[in-house]
Amino acid sequence: MRKLILVFMLLLCVPRINAQIEIAKLIGKRWNDYKLGYGAFLKFSYPVSTASDLSIEASLVFFSVKENDGDGLAVVPFKLGYRYTLNGTGSGIYIEPQLGYNFFGANSFDGEHPYKGAVIALGTGYLFKPGGRVQFDLGLRYETVVIKDGSANYIALRLSHNFSFKKREEDN
Repeated sequence: MRKLILVFMLLLCVPRINAQIEIAKLIGKRWNDYKLGYGAFLKFSYPVSTASDLSIEASLVFFSVKENDGDGLAVVPFKLGYRYTLNGTGSGIYIEPQLGYNFFGANSFDGEHPYKGAVIALGTGYLFKPGGRVQFDLGLRYETVVIKDGSANYIALRLSHNFSFKKREEDN
């Protein structure tokens, strides 16, 4: 119960919540039998400067098999990240490395091996100038989930709708 209260208190202190969707493609010979994947995310971020944010992200990405609609691969990673806008303004082109862990993953072809392991991601994109307390983000990301027998690698195109509860500090 204490951990749950601590998590809620932490989330209340975070000034930004990002709701995201993405379209992803598994890459590598091992993954040719899968269709495009779809994902949804919640990212909680805290600005550490005008140009950068620290973040915690929880996501779900699902890839279905081309031949059978009921089968597929699902991953549920949790990641910590750092996003830096290259022009230093908090909008424009950015880079975003992330590290985390995939706590739950399943492949209906290979149910014996749960897809749990380290997650490494590198993203880039464009943060549009905020319109009030809303800011859109269009990004491209490469992510890998390192598992026992190799890795699941994918490239994703994401669209994010950032809700801000606090303005960035102005550097004057």
